[in-house]
Amino acid sequence: MTVLTCASTGQSITLLGEPIANSGEGKVWQTNHNGYLAKIYHSQTPERVQKLAVMIAHRPKEPNSHLNHISFAWPKSVLKDAQGDCVGFLMPEIKEAKELIDVYNPKKRKDLKLDIDWRFLHTTALNIASIIEAIHTSDYVLGDIKPQNILVNDRALPSIIDTDSFQVRNPKINKVYRCLVGSEGYTPPELIDKDFSSIDQTEVHDRFRLAVIIYQLLLGGQTPFAGKWIGAGEPPETNDRIRQGLWLYAPNSLIQPVDMTIPLEIVHPEVQRCFLRCFNDGYKNPNLRPTVGDWVKALRLAVNELTICGKLDSHYYRRTYGKCYWCDRATKLGIDIFPGFVRSKQPQRTQRKKERNKKPRKFGAASQRNAITSLNNTTTSSPIKPTKSQISQTNQSANSPSPNNYSKQSIFQSAIAQNTSSSENPTSAKNQTYNKAVNNTSETSSTTNLISTIVSVIFLMLGPAVSRSLIHSGFTGLILWALLAFFIIIIIGIIITYINK
Repeated sequence: MTVLTCASTGQSITLLGEPIANSGEGKVWQTNHNGYLAKIYHSQTPERVQKLAVMIAHRPKEPNSHLNHISFAWPKSVLKDAQGDCVGFLMPEIKEAKELIDVYNPKKRKDLKLDIDWRFLHTTALNIASIIEAIHTSDYVLGDIKPQNILVNDRALPSIIDTDSFQVRNPKINKVYRCLVGSEGYTPPELIDKDFSSIDQTEVHDRFRLAVIIYQLLLGGQTPFAGKWIGAGEPPETNDRIRQGLWLYAPNSLIQPVDMTIPLEIVHPEVQRCFLRCFNDGYKNPNLRPTVGDWVKALRLAVNELTICGKLDSHYYRRTYGKCYWCDRATKLGIDIFPGFVRSKQPQRTQRKKERNKKPRKFGAASQRNAITSLNNTTTSSPIKPTKSQISQTNQSANSPSPNNYSKQSIFQSAIAQNTSSSENPTSAKNQTYNKAVNNTSETSSTTNLISTIVSVIFLMLGPAVSRSLIHSGFTGLILWALLAFFIIIIIGIIITYINK
């Protein structure tokens, strides 16, 4: 059992069991502090220690703290051994989340019984862009953006791990600690085969990586660089295609779509433009790639234009596209990557009201696929715990509520409504009904109070007069006052009717 010291608090940190992840740089361990993991390096260098010190001192603002969510597993404190040497760092554990590839890859979703639709994937893309925007605002460059370094919970809220590989700049002395690694298929053309240890990267390079991730999320896990090769000789490798600017929608492209290719035209026009700007215009001039902010705006428009299919409860499509692409694709290919239940035919207004009141459908539970809806709260089913392979190189899992829930209700009320940059959190139909009932009750109560006041005033005023009249006039006076009371009651009735109207 290894016991280390947390440099920031002086507390003892015990490493538990066996490593839950192992990478080229180090191993990740569970600790005796609930909610925290330790990354212990195979070997330590002075530069790595300095880099960690800068990151701990200059943490980016957490964009999703209001959702009780960890958007990036940031180093919290250096860990020291008995000799006082830095051997690694303590970081938050990201619980009950899946690797991004498990979310966007149809086969993996099916194997894991993950209940995800196209709206969930749009929301996830929007939130990834928003989180990266927050990181760039703090002058960090992610560098090695890849699916293994992004985890997603059941609210479509992502968490970025392996943050100690980021490119870090010390704002006091302007020293840059570079990102030394990259991944095939996500490295921009200008950096392929370059020595990362000698290159200061910028957010422009992250723009390319983000575009590839978003393409995979929205278009069935496909890469923009895959398709039928119609050029001479053997088809080039992925990095060679990227280096040559070859992708499905390049001018005079030597890569053509196949039957399984999901066409770019189904996504929102602004999202289409971002892809074309990134991979066509940005191929020759990287500065022309859409910024992360451009992606946030385009994806927010795209999410808001999605509409549910009239046939299947799991199909969402772009309203201005005019039809459900997923139904057409399933008919043509016999494959539905968003399987669901047939929707009953009913008037559109009734159907929309029913959708607003539907309970969340539990994510990943095949036997519980009879409810759905949107982005922040959840239902529960048996926990999905990440396997060692899912925990990924440095860090793992996030502070998200119940595991196996990928509830669409929870997802879209919180992710769209409150994704990192901004948005409205729609009031549910249930809350609207409740508020209306409260208002009606309040109005009725006010009316009753008004009438009680009027009656009290009348009788206080007339009481003495009635007494005197009865004493002097006897039975005749009693009849006259009874008639007067009758007319007063009629007048009060008219007032009540007018108020209610």
